[in-house]
Amino acid sequence: MPTFNYQGRDAAGKLVSGESTAVSADTLSASLIKENIFPIKITEKTEKKSFWTQLTISYGQKKVTGSDLSLFTRQMYTLLKSGVPIMNAVKHLADNARSKRLAQVLKSVAEDLGAGRSLGLAMQQHPTVFSSLIVGMVRVGENTGHLNDVFLHLTGYLELEDSTIKRAKSAIRYPAFVIAAIFVGIIIINIFVIPVFAKVYARANIPLPKLTIMLIKFSTFFITYWPMILIFAIVSFVALRYYLKTPKGLFAWDKFQLRLPIVGILLKRIILLRFAQTFAIVASSGIPIVEGLTLVAQSINNAYARQEIMAMQDAIQHGNSILQAARVCKLFTSIELQMLGVAEETGELGAMLNEIAFYYQREVDYDLKRLTDLIEPVLLIAISIMVLLMALAVYLPIWNMVKLAHQ
Repeated sequence: MPTFNYQGRDAAGKLVSGESTAVSADTLSASLIKENIFPIKITEKTEKKSFWTQLTISYGQKKVTGSDLSLFTRQMYTLLKSGVPIMNAVKHLADNARSKRLAQVLKSVAEDLGAGRSLGLAMQQHPTVFSSLIVGMVRVGENTGHLNDVFLHLTGYLELEDSTIKRAKSAIRYPAFVIAAIFVGIIIINIFVIPVFAKVYARANIPLPKLTIMLIKFSTFFITYWPMILIFAIVSFVALRYYLKTPKGLFAWDKFQLRLPIVGILLKRIILLRFAQTFAIVASSGIPIVEGLTLVAQSINNAYARQEIMAMQDAIQHGNSILQAARVCKLFTSIELQMLGVAEETGELGAMLNEIAFYYQREVDYDLKRLTDLIEPVLLIAISIMVLLMALAVYLPIWNMVKLAHQ
């Protein structure tokens, strides 16, 4: 009998986890529900793979992209709407998927469907491909009989999310390339250019400007101690990555990002956009607000924002209205609070959340364009200042030598 690891929430909303044996994940899910535990995640326990096996799996297979997922959900909607059985639809998409990784996952899902599992639980076995939001929505669609509508909602959500991510990456690609080029240029100048001029100035035995002395000392220090600098950089990088993987470090880093002058505002608006999109889908699907906020929190890729949303969920569990709970959450401004208050009074929460998502979509588009327009002149000024300082430090002594020669 297989062993499963599970996570869920009890009647009080407290997160519980454990390990249990059962005939299938469906059986365990039904057993947990009888114990008043709402299952969030159920995964079959497998044998631990070796380091090299995990490395091969991680780098030998390409990650399933947002475009792949949105194409999958759109095709599922079309096939199910046409009356194609779920298993046949999944098998057809597995055979024709453009992503090899997604094809393998869909074949596994089809096998689970053939073994009697529901689509939601079959997809739940692949958390690296299907998020908890997708799994939760699919399970709701199966229970309500509106699975094709769920896939249509997911398609719109995934397409919008994918386009936002691509625009954000496009906005930071150019500055990242320029900064890397500057860094490489500084290293080359310090290793090959400055030492040559330093030898010339030493033979000339002339007084050097302070800027030139500082540049030569920095170059000498870099050439002399580069192994220690490299070791320090590697150790610092590894230590920082390890710290950011801890819950405390990840929370501190995610909170710090939202406090950055320009980028922080953009990141916060992207979080609010995803919150509004996800919450709108949840509200339109008939999922209870408390359970839906758990799915919303899990869809947010920021530990600090997740904590604030869970605080909002906790406030609703204690009898507060959505507006009162939103005031507890530090993410919302007066505009969102006002719109949520109107939505609660009119009972049109899903429609109002879609309006909020549309508002933030425009704001994010504007911020991304403004960020690109702002970064280019800032980088140009930074490069100009660096080149000017280098030129002054290198050529001022030469000008002094020319003056001395004419005297």
